[in-house]
Amino acid sequence: MRRRLGAGKRAALDYPGAMDEAFRLLARRARSEAEIAGLLRARGASAKLVRKVLGRLHALGYVDDAQLAAELLDRYKQRGFGSLRIEAELRRLEIAEPVVRRMTLDAREERVLARRALEKNFRPAELADRKGMGRAARFLAGRGFPAEVIDSLFDVCD
Repeated sequence: MRRRLGAGKRAALDYPGAMDEAFRLLARRARSEAEIAGLLRARGASAKLVRKVLGRLHALGYVDDAQLAAELLDRYKQRGFGSLRIEAELRRLEIAEPVVRRMTLDAREERVLARRALEKNFRPAELADRKGMGRAARFLAGRGFPAEVIDSLFDVCD
């Protein structure tokens, strides 16, 4: 098997190439500024070029971390996830920490979401004993609900 000279190496990106690359990334799914910046840097773009590309994407309205976080918050709430899971997903996408902190659920809303998740996935008879409540609590914890919310759903007397 012969290898081409320079195989695996890419030429440094220029502005049109970096914009094309950014549009290709955004065509697949919405991305955070940090994701785009990291991927462009990995493909050989300079820091100055990355700032220029992100500025242009902002001006065109293609990149907005606050809007992306709000859309993801709604999507994850509809899918029955709690605040801990939602925050973890936003951080995984490298959304800025101040934006992540603004995307919070209040305790009442989170209890409603947790109760819906329980009703959807467990029959009342399954929640009648400690074993069933333990399974339900682990399920809710896995969906990203805080312990306070989970505890508030179960009236357990020792």
